[in-house]
Amino acid sequence: MTDLIDEFGVGAEAERAESWRYSQNALRALSQVPFARANPSTALSEALSSRVRSLPSRIVFINGDVSSELSDFDAARVKVSESIAISAQRELHVVFISAASDTPLRWQRDIVVRADSDTSIIEHHLGEGAKDVLGIVTSRAVVAAGATLDWSTIVDVADSDSLIRRQIADVSGTLRTTHALSGGRLQRFDVVCNLVDENARYEGRGALMPSARAHIDVHLDVQHRARDTSSDVLWRGIAEGRGRGILSGAITVAQGADGADAQLQTKNLLLSPHAEIDAQPVLEIYADEVKASHGATVGQLDERILFYLRSRGIPLAQARDLLIAGFAREALTRDDGLFDAWLAQHTRGAAA
Repeated sequence: MTDLIDEFGVGAEAERAESWRYSQNALRALSQVPFARANPSTALSEALSSRVRSLPSRIVFINGDVSSELSDFDAARVKVSESIAISAQRELHVVFISAASDTPLRWQRDIVVRADSDTSIIEHHLGEGAKDVLGIVTSRAVVAAGATLDWSTIVDVADSDSLIRRQIADVSGTLRTTHALSGGRLQRFDVVCNLVDENARYEGRGALMPSARAHIDVHLDVQHRARDTSSDVLWRGIAEGRGRGILSGAITVAQGADGADAQLQTKNLLLSPHAEIDAQPVLEIYADEVKASHGATVGQLDERILFYLRSRGIPLAQARDLLIAGFAREALTRDDGLFDAWLAQHTRGAAA
């Protein structure tokens, strides 16, 4: 396990250990898997290929390698090298597929994004197959002053897949991120947003839904480094079965970042006696004239509201589905229906 912490952790030894404190058992189990480097020629099922081809303006990676067959390179200027440099001036789908073979596999990909004008990226993580696959993705984004980067991420992978995702952004304009996370064996998301210029803004939304024995660990690190910056972070967690979720949100207002406005809120639901969610909001302020707040709650479905819905003729299972979907939708604020299918799949019968 030490080697994996050294590979995936950041900072000194004690800092790395603390960062992975709630996921040590999951990481220890993952370290026992004899991963081999992924084979880029792995074939996909026709159903998954058709699903990917239905996405417009897309770049597709299979086990970390660019798929020329499935990608639509007219969508962006793409430089294929050890890192992928993306510059898009319209909506672009970036699809990562973990395709299993007869042996456990691991793959890795770095991408670089430069947003000089309004840019929208929709990131998909998909998978199929019974063998373990470990995917590792690191992105580095720069958002110029006056530009907005809207980055949505949907994870819906096979139960045997694991994903280590590190997302780093230096923001002079506006960054909006939305995450919808479910499935897999172990998911770890590190989202680091550095607000480096005056009036820079970060809006973070997300929902994690671990079920069965899934383990989803999200760490948010928002750094206010300039005057009059703002951040607004809202996440929802819903755990069922023996699923476990971690939401660690840290906001730091550095010295000299006067006038910052920082908001952080997480709310979480436990749908079974064995489900678990750990919420850790952290706020550090070293500047003056700052508006800041943070909070976290963990609870269960409100029996009074369930009773009210049932008294209006709504069956219990449907009432639970409605409450769970409404709870998650508060943090999935896009109005174009992007998350509707994901919500429908993961809230139908979730509390049964």
